[in-house]
Amino acid sequence: MTAPQALASLNTNQFSSQIDELNSLLLEFKTLLESESELLKQNDSNAIIETSQTKNEISNKIDKQVQSIQNLLPDKSKHFFELAQDKVFSGISKTLQPKIDGSIELTQACHDLNMANGMAIQILSNMNQVSLQILTGQNRTETNLYGSSGSTTQNKTKSSLGKA
Repeated sequence: MTAPQALASLNTNQFSSQIDELNSLLLEFKTLLESESELLKQNDSNAIIETSQTKNEISNKIDKQVQSIQNLLPDKSKHFFELAQDKVFSGISKTLQPKIDGSIELTQACHDLNMANGMAIQILSNMNQVSLQILTGQNRTETNLYGSSGSTTQNKTKSSLGKA
């Protein structure tokens, strides 16, 4: 069966409603990621933990929705985002293609936001770890310091803020 024949057997109404549901979930996920970003700026750890649980739930719903869409496709060997970029696929429906393009854009936006939030969490975690090490006297990092001559020297001293 050729690609045009396989795609012609696709139930476009059902496929379209499944894409609408996916876009709705992706939009909800994006909004949640934007909220998480604001919470990271406010340093509200309890709210961040609650948000991460909700993120996990929505992520699972998205995975199930993508699988439902994938099951509708006659050619299961390709992901529907791959098919959506195929020239043959774009000829199926003029209203369906913008919805799929929207899915792709939302997915990319969610990915970018999630990566940015993950990096922010990692940076905050590193800062907290170093702060705890300094406060407990376990700071053994070798830091390059600039001397009066302008050249770098290594600071290998162990310091503790809690000792008199």
